[in-house]
Amino acid sequence: MNVSTANKDLERRVSDALKRIVSVRSIQGRIVINVPVMYPSGATSAIEIELNGENCWVSDMGHGLVESEYMGAQDFYGNAAKEVASRFGTKFDGNSIFALWVPIGRLEAAIVCVANSSCQAAQAAIQIASEQKSSRKNDQIFEKISAVFGKNLVSKSTEMKGRHAQWNAKNVVVFPDRRRAIFEYMTDNTNSVSNKFLMFSDIRKADEKVSLNAVVTNTEKLDAKGQMIADIGNIIGLDASDDEFIQVTKAA
Repeated sequence: MNVSTANKDLERRVSDALKRIVSVRSIQGRIVINVPVMYPSGATSAIEIELNGENCWVSDMGHGLVESEYMGAQDFYGNAAKEVASRFGTKFDGNSIFALWVPIGRLEAAIVCVANSSCQAAQAAIQIASEQKSSRKNDQIFEKISAVFGKNLVSKSTEMKGRHAQWNAKNVVVFPDRRRAIFEYMTDNTNSVSNKFLMFSDIRKADEKVSLNAVVTNTEKLDAKGQMIADIGNIIGLDASDDEFIQVTKAA
């Protein structure tokens, strides 16, 4: 097969692949397309296009809001959507992210902007919701370990030096003999597990005696990736007894 024939075959295969990735359908005079821009849940974005004279209305049909509702982050979606829409040159009406009066010749750009706006707004809202939840859980952990070890020994956050970086560690107990114990809230989310693993690994390299503890809501729900934290620290449930919290500091 010569180069010209090979290139034509590749071009056909790429074209066929794109047709499989992007679906287009007509619903009551509107065009709805699925594009390979993914929400945090893994769902692909769906974009509605409606013709109005020589221009088009391009909308995410509120799917970004639905995604944030699915992930329990709807209270944070409005502000996130306004900020992201402003950055991408799109609009937000409280439900949908959209582009108005789009010339047909610029339809591709509008589709990409609306899809990206919708997905990034949902991602931002979910991130904020996750941070808020972590903050509340860390407050619960602080109250718990303060009751166990004494409030005068516990700090809500302390800068901890690792071998390569500085870390803002939460819920740090400093004992009279200068030993330290960290109790960080961790979810079963891959990002949360990865962040704690990176943090604990770096701190461990700088201080072998520090007690590193990932506090979780339910130890039984941690998958194999979550359990990896046990290689460099302890995993303890938020509902563990006072004695269990004391024991993990001794196990370090």
